[in-house]
Amino acid sequence: MKIAKLIFVLLNYLAALLLLGSTLAGTVRPSSFIWFSMLSYAYFPLLIINVAFVALWLCFSSKQFLISAIVIAIRWSFVPLFFQVGNPVTTPQEGDNTLKVMSFNMHHCYGRNYVDNASQAGNVDSNALAFLAILHEENPDVLCLQEFLPYSNSIQIHDSITAMGYKYYASAAPEYGLSASICWSKHPIINTTYIDSSTKVMTDIVCRGDTVRIFSFHLDSYQLTQDDMDELDKISHGNVNRNSGRSTLRKFRNTILTHDTEWVMLKPLIDASDRTCIVAGDFNDTPASYIYQQISKQLKDSYRERGKGFCTTYHGRFPAFRIDYILHSDDIETLSYKRLRCDISDHYPIIAELRLPKH
Repeated sequence: MKIAKLIFVLLNYLAALLLLGSTLAGTVRPSSFIWFSMLSYAYFPLLIINVAFVALWLCFSSKQFLISAIVIAIRWSFVPLFFQVGNPVTTPQEGDNTLKVMSFNMHHCYGRNYVDNASQAGNVDSNALAFLAILHEENPDVLCLQEFLPYSNSIQIHDSITAMGYKYYASAAPEYGLSASICWSKHPIINTTYIDSSTKVMTDIVCRGDTVRIFSFHLDSYQLTQDDMDELDKISHGNVNRNSGRSTLRKFRNTILTHDTEWVMLKPLIDASDRTCIVAGDFNDTPASYIYQQISKQLKDSYRERGKGFCTTYHGRFPAFRIDYILHSDDIETLSYKRLRCDISDHYPIIAELRLPKH
């Protein structure tokens, strides 16, 4: 009995230390020490494990519950990044200058399953029509789309969006046409800055006399193949192939390091913004990650302001995470936030209604 208890105590200490390590990604650059960033993906499962340890020790009236309870309490500020309770929706007041923003990684309308190439995709037309129906119903002012394709097999998505009143757009890579990250707006775009490749763009829009700067990002993806997805399934079932497992972990490591480099490029642009600012897009990183922790020091997260419940925005084969965000400068207030469930993509659309500052 004593040996069993000792083993549980040691496992509890290990789980508590891993939980603590998973919250340190924001304080240590990945290029300095990659493992905190790797652990950040496991924050929520580790939190659940530590809560289970607390419950277990309390059942036996043991003071060992303090091992996990102390670590949970120390890093309690991370919990609202993953779970929100009772955030009320604020009704706009007469005279408010509001802006409704939608961000969505469309995955080229391939659906939620992994697709190596377009020839494997099915139902792209029905997915395109479903997306256009959502857009018509929600009617956002600004639409930040990643992995956008201007047409499916028979649906001219670009023409349909334009017909809904989105007269202005900025593609992150004009040389690629519209097959890139793209920002659509019902309000005039007066300035566009192309930041990097086909995934990032900065625009200034004029909304009822105010100029708002919008960054639309799609940070580097993990480039996981079907084999990688299969390997992750095996790992989750305890069947680990050392060689292929290393290959998959190497892709995670390389992508995390790329995000570090991307942040070095993006931070000065956000710092230099002298006006109301909104950042929206697919970060391919969780709220415990380095880049989110850094950007949230400067901007507010609309989910934290008005979100409810446990919110995931990715729902492909890889474990579900919140990796899509709408963030904004301090002078903006989030009135409402919601995530829409659909199978158009391996991501869910997110929408935030924002109140712009009065001048």
